[in-house]
Amino acid sequence: MLNHQSIFITGGTGTLGRAFIERALSKFPKLKTITIYSRDEMKQYELRRQYPSTKFPMIQWVIGDIRDAERLSEKMKSADLVIHTAAMKHIPICEENPEECLKTNVEGTKNVIHAALENEIKKVILASTDKAVDPISIYGNSKQAAEKLFLNAGNEISKFSILRLGNIWGSRGSVVPLFKELAKTGIIPITHPEMTRFFCSEEQSADSLFYALQYIEGGEILIPKMTVRKITDIAEEIAPNCVHKTIGLRGFEKVGEKLVSDIELDRLHESDKYWIIAKNKSDQLISPKFQQLDSNSLLKYQLN
Repeated sequence: MLNHQSIFITGGTGTLGRAFIERALSKFPKLKTITIYSRDEMKQYELRRQYPSTKFPMIQWVIGDIRDAERLSEKMKSADLVIHTAAMKHIPICEENPEECLKTNVEGTKNVIHAALENEIKKVILASTDKAVDPISIYGNSKQAAEKLFLNAGNEISKFSILRLGNIWGSRGSVVPLFKELAKTGIIPITHPEMTRFFCSEEQSADSLFYALQYIEGGEILIPKMTVRKITDIAEEIAPNCVHKTIGLRGFEKVGEKLVSDIELDRLHESDKYWIIAKNKSDQLISPKFQQLDSNSLLKYQLN
């Protein structure tokens, strides 16, 4: 699927980008190039030590910001496929800096779309989040806007689709490394005792990207069937000897997330590993093994 292809990844030094690189190099030995486009010099330095040019000449490294439309378009010129993962993701920081969040997550996404269209990229995938569904935070709102931009961007040459994920287990800034650090204090803060979140492994997130790149037709939202975990159970697993202190929900948090909004339900299909939201209710999905979904199936999954 990816052999003889050139892939361009925005935010490629993040958790999803790193997982994709590792799996892609092992699964597709004839892959042409992977271009890592990101603005963090230190993260690129650390990743380049893991993938030295002498051993991995197919990896290209570019310092750049998705806010810089001209540089983005110039560096995307030779790509066949684009994976857009660059974003401001830390929710409290986004709340404190809403204008910066919008500049990156909305304006930056618009730049990715324009660059892909200018360069006639064949397939473009946006890495999105369950927090884009009925959002209450500026981060969720910005990703919902990014999704809408993607869903209205395609043409006969360039196909745009979305991979909607939950939390990647152990990713930087997430609850897992936080609880590991706080375990040293003996106290784990819990915002709500009934809080749940969707989790996927790095392997599952990367495999979902491969699936999306192989089967997208343009305008779909692909959602892997992830694990639902209760936050108190995670805290007990990571720090079994710590006391839980309930601190209350912050204004940008929900007790439980949703994977699909109510208005998307009549376009929802499922297979054994994925849900997919078609662009239009009448669309016939070419992707194999998908069937029209009984909405009660998803509702039970989200509640449990």
